[in-house]
Amino acid sequence: MGYTHYWRRHDHTQATTHARAQAREAYGRLVLDAQRICKQAQENGIALANGMGEDGTQPDFTEGYFALNGVGKDGHETMYWSAEVSVAEWDRDSIEKGEGVFNFCKTAYKPYDAVVTAILLRASQHYGDLVNVTSDGTWSEWADGLALYEQTFGVPHTGQPLTDYV
Repeated sequence: MGYTHYWRRHDHTQATTHARAQAREAYGRLVLDAQRICKQAQENGIALANGMGEDGTQPDFTEGYFALNGVGKDGHETMYWSAEVSVAEWDRDSIEKGEGVFNFCKTAYKPYDAVVTAILLRASQHYGDLVNVTSDGTWSEWADGLALYEQTFGVPHTGQPLTDYV
């Protein structure tokens, strides 16, 4: 397998009007904060690229999604976050159980792992109980992401967003 982070997002398209508005607002805040995290990471010397990890590119930020990766051998799998939850046929059972739509990013401890974990920390704040973050790693293995988060926003992160991976 490999070192991977997981998240489940609740399908807000089927939710109340309030939950849909909350999810739209959360994405708007998250995409702006993810840009800040990426900028700080690059200033710290972490090379970032588009979702494919292509040298000479930058992370993709749009109204509909953002995607990033490390560069070349320092990349692994794409971190992809969409504005809207899209439910694949294979995930419908999870939705019906109330577990949310499954997604993941395997970083294999590459340098961009700090960026992914910092973004997941911020996502857990913006989305609240509309997202559930888990990881193969322990909270202590998120130290670089936590440091990047705190450097980017100038405030300590409070709480521990990870739930036990099952």
